[in-house]
Amino acid sequence: MLENHHTGISPKIIVINVNFLVPGMEVARDVYSDDGRVLVSEGTIISQHTIHKLKNWQIDQLHIIAEVAVNPIINPKVQQFINNYNKSVTAVEKAFANIRETHEVSVDALEQTADIIVDEVTAAGNIIDQLYNLPSCDDYTFRHSVNVCAIAALIATWLKLPPDMVSAVSLAGLLHDIGKSGLPPHLLNKPYRLPQSDYEQYKQHTLLGLELANKNPNIAHSILSGIVQHHEREDGSGYPYGLPSEKIHPYAKIIAIADLYDEKLTINCEHPGKFSPYLSLEQLRDQIHLVDAKICIIFIDSMTNFLSGNLVALSDGRRGRVVCVNKQSPSRSMVQLPDCTVLDLSQIHNIHITYVIR
Repeated sequence: MLENHHTGISPKIIVINVNFLVPGMEVARDVYSDDGRVLVSEGTIISQHTIHKLKNWQIDQLHIIAEVAVNPIINPKVQQFINNYNKSVTAVEKAFANIRETHEVSVDALEQTADIIVDEVTAAGNIIDQLYNLPSCDDYTFRHSVNVCAIAALIATWLKLPPDMVSAVSLAGLLHDIGKSGLPPHLLNKPYRLPQSDYEQYKQHTLLGLELANKNPNIAHSILSGIVQHHEREDGSGYPYGLPSEKIHPYAKIIAIADLYDEKLTINCEHPGKFSPYLSLEQLRDQIHLVDAKICIIFIDSMTNFLSGNLVALSDGRRGRVVCVNKQSPSRSMVQLPDCTVLDLSQIHNIHITYVIR
C-alpha cells in the first residue's frame, strides 16, 4: 500500500474514467495491457501525452491518488496568461485614475496592454476561459474592460479581420468604458443591479467616454465609435442615440457582443469557480435580435469549439464530462457520467449544465 511520505498515512485512492483525467494527477497502481505488460507505472504523473496513450490503448479506467487529483499542474502558458491578465487589469486601473485626475486619455500604455492581450488570446483562443477562473474582486470595471478587449480580439480574429483592425478593435474594447471614470464609484460595480434612477445616470458613460477620448487626436474615429456606440442595438432600442443597425459602426457591433457575453458570464459565475459559458452562450443566442446576428453566430459557433471535454456540474447534482456540444443549446449538450453513461441533455428537459468544475 502506498504511504504519504510526510505523514505515513495511506493516501486515498480512487478509480477514475480515463475521460476524467487531468494532467498532474498521480497513478496509484500499475496499468496493465491484456497480455500483462505494464503500460503505465505506479507513481507516474499524468501528462496530456499519457492520456492520449491510454485512450489509444483503450484503457477505460485507472487508479489515481485523490490528494493529487485535486491539484493538477498549472500549464506554464496559462500561468503566463494569468500574470499578463493581472498586469493588464492594473494598467486599466491606473489609466482610470489618471483620467479622473487629468480628464485626458493617454493611450500609449493602453495600446501596449491591448497588444499583449491580443497576442495571448489569438495564440490560444481556448485560454479565454481563464478570464473567469480568477479570484472575484471588487474591481469589476477594470476586469470587465480587459475581458471585453480579449473577447473582442477573438471575435475580430474569427471574422478574419487584418491585424491592424484586430488591434484597433481590441483597443476600442479596452477603452469602451472609460466614461465610467467620471461616474460616482457606487455605480461602477455590478451595474446590472442598479435601480432605474441610478441606471439612467450610469448610461451617460458612453457620452462621457466619447467626450474624453475626443480630446486625444491620436484616437481614431473608428475607436471613438466603438466607445460611444457599444450599447446601441440592432433594433434601435440601445443608447445613447438609439441608432438603427446600418448606422452602428462594425467595431461597436463586435464590442457589443463581447460586452454582453462578459456581463452574462459575470452574472452567472458570481460564486467563485462557477464559470458557466454554456448557459451564457445560450442566453446570448436568445438575445441575438439585439446584436449583429452574423457576428454573433460566428462567435457562438467558435466559442463552443472550446467547450467539449469540460468537467461540468449538472442541475440534478451529478457531474460529468461534455463529449459533444449542442451549438443551438449549449447547456443541453451530451455529457458522459463517471460510469460511462452518456446523457443527451437535449432529450432530457429537466436537466441542464450549470457550470464548469475547476
